Amino acid sequence: MRNLFKGFVVATLAIVAMACSTSETPKQQGGNGLATPEFSANANENSITVSWTSVDGAAYYELWLNNDEHIKTDKLVHRFDDLKWDTEYTVNLQAIGSGDKSSAVVSQKVTIAARKVPAYREWIPQNGSTATAISDNGRWVVGCFDRQGMVIDLDTDELTLVENFDCLDVADNGIIVGATYEDSQNGEAAIYIDGQIVKLDLSDLTKSNMSSLTATTPDGEYMVGWWWEFDESSYYSGIYGYIVPFAYDILKDRITVLECGDNIYPIHGVSTYGVGPDRNIVGVEQSDAMMAVVWEDEYADFTYPVFEYDSNYVPTLTFGDTQTRMTPNGKYIYSVAKTYPDGSTDVQQPACYDLETKQLTTFLGIGSVSAMTNDGVVFLNNVPLGYETAYVSHVDDPETQTPIVEWLLMKHEVNLYDYLNVEENSYVVIGASADGRTLLALGYTEMGHVSIVIDLDGEPMPEI
Repeated sequence: MRNLFKGFVVATLAIVAMACSTSETPKQQGGNGLATPEFSANANENSITVSWTSVDGAAYYELWLNNDEHIKTDKLVHRFDDLKWDTEYTVNLQAIGSGDKSSAVVSQKVTIAARKVPAYREWIPQNGSTATAISDNGRWVVGCFDRQGMVIDLDTDELTLVENFDCLDVADNGIIVGATYEDSQNGEAAIYIDGQIVKLDLSDLTKSNMSSLTATTPDGEYMVGWWWEFDESSYYSGIYGYIVPFAYDILKDRITVLECGDNIYPIHGVSTYGVGPDRNIVGVEQSDAMMAVVWEDEYADFTYPVFEYDSNYVPTLTFGDTQTRMTPNGKYIYSVAKTYPDGSTDVQQPACYDLETKQLTTFLGIGSVSAMTNDGVVFLNNVPLGYETAYVSHVDDPETQTPIVEWLLMKHEVNLYDYLNVEENSYVVIGASADGRTLLALGYTEMGHVSIVIDLDGEPMPEI
């Protein structure tokens, strides 16, 4: 597992973007016997196309950008692809002949313009793959369905499919965590990096062949997961039951089983679902009532954020379910709160919990909090009438709820009414970048569900 930090590379795909070139008169330097080629260099999106006149006596031509590696060609045109947005490049060209003959080096400056990101983008799933997470820096979106992963680079809008891999979370540098199905039909904890799947070795801890990594810190250096313990007589099964939570430090190549906390019911399993930048971890205990648990770090016992019970140890208030997640800054965790007014029957409300102030906030409705930003903006699903709809609220004003389409129009002048593919009551926000400016959502169309990115700073989509 060592030496995992290499450049994360995916192919690029041109998107609807604007770019321009600013050119200077070609400058010449040097020369030995050959005429200087006349050439033009023009930007198109994030590429530069160079063309030039033939030079008598030239065996080939050399081109390079800035001080980069030289490219040799015997053609009269070349295109530099996958260049950086909002960047000036110096294009250099020289004709090379036999012996030591060469032309002067001629140079021209070309600028790739700043990329104009559309406010609204959607991806129809291939083989059902759908989004699950967005990186804190807002560059990467990952997803999966039926053992096929999906990776979208929002810098280029390119979609890449990953066979036999569930992509569950992604770091700012593009490192992806999830589970691979290459060696086990049950799935095994693994990392996707540099286009390669690297499986985590849990053999010193368990014989289980069913595990997963579920979340990573923004730097991609620390991640959390779980394994399914089939051996009821094992040491960790005696502590955690059938699901055992662990953390993995990628730099130290160290796996740590997380510490169990005080509990009053037999634990049937504990899964991890989120990790903050300071390596605080959120998970869910499955026992007589499903409850969120929090570790301050990998060595601390878990604690219950909210869990109340009566004199007979019957739950009266719990918080958390399998959708419990953490905001990018690690301040809030969110999902649902449940009360039990009739004993075993629960009443569910969307809720979030402030780990700093120890404050639980509940929202009107019957659904859950499906996403939340660092500054307390809350996205609610299935409220108040049970539609597959996203509403927006705030932790400081939980009684005010606005449909996502209206909120985007009023607050950010993003008009989703112009996009007719998705029904008005069919947006569910499932994630947000750390600055809250890029939202990840799911939508429903006549063709099925789609993955959606809404950029609050983006440009309106061009009219078709």
